[in-house]
Amino acid sequence: MKIWVSKNSEVPVRDQLVAQITLGIASSDLAAGERLPSTRELARRFHIHQNTVSSAYRQLSENGLVEFKKGSGVFVSNGSELPPIDIAKLFDEFLNKGVAAGYSKKDIYDHIRLVLETGPPSQFLVVESDIAFREILIEEIRDATGITPEGVAFEKFSKLSVKKGTQIVAMSDEAAKLRPVLPKGYSCIFLNANSVPNSLSGKERPSENDLIAIVSRWDKFVSFAKLFLLAAKIDSEMFIVRLTRDQDWRKGIDQASLIICDFVTASQFPDDPRIRVFPLISEGSMEQLRRSTVPVVLDI
Repeated sequence: MKIWVSKNSEVPVRDQLVAQITLGIASSDLAAGERLPSTRELARRFHIHQNTVSSAYRQLSENGLVEFKKGSGVFVSNGSELPPIDIAKLFDEFLNKGVAAGYSKKDIYDHIRLVLETGPPSQFLVVESDIAFREILIEEIRDATGITPEGVAFEKFSKLSVKKGTQIVAMSDEAAKLRPVLPKGYSCIFLNANSVPNSLSGKERPSENDLIAIVSRWDKFVSFAKLFLLAAKIDSEMFIVRLTRDQDWRKGIDQASLIICDFVTASQFPDDPRIRVFPLISEGSMEQLRRSTVPVVLDI
């Protein structure tokens, strides 16, 4: 993953590093166990103080995203990493446990067949406590799959009676706390966040004199969008930042050449050619959701 720094930005260098590495981990651009550049290397590369880099790494460590290994350096945390799965071994273990629990092989076969014949999900349930973020995820999934998901906060999820035919969905950084409370018989598709390079891919670069409006209800979308644009070497002085929860949020937007927004906010600008929507879910994860809606043809 390429790391960059904009010294002329209103966003402190430390926060730029924290946000980029956080996004890199969430989008799988940085893999669990991957070694990060040393504080000295980053400080020398960007001509910044080593304490700035150290402070960023400490914040990431406190967030559980990286870990320090004495004498080796800083590494992406392995806390949520799952070991590689050998499907044959996995099935043998499943079969042996079933038989040991008193089920016949026919019982197990009949249950597998029933699960496979249940068909694709009739509903997605998005588990996310941040309401504004959840609304964006729901709209992105609806746009990609044609199914309008329901949403629930994590705090209420464990008490919820999940409807039959529901596919549970959450961001990958929720895996550790969500897996233990999944209802029996239900799985969860954990989504990766879109990476900075993917968000910029195929986008026409604005000219130096273009004013760019960044518009969203979600504060973090505004922060991420700034990072995307700074990565494209756009001067932050050309940004017009608006949160739609503010009463006068439309003020000055008519002067913008481009409007960067999320899927929910895009509905506020119907047929506006200036709109550029930055998806928050990676295309790989979105394709996984699309595949889950395709019926399984069982021929056994």
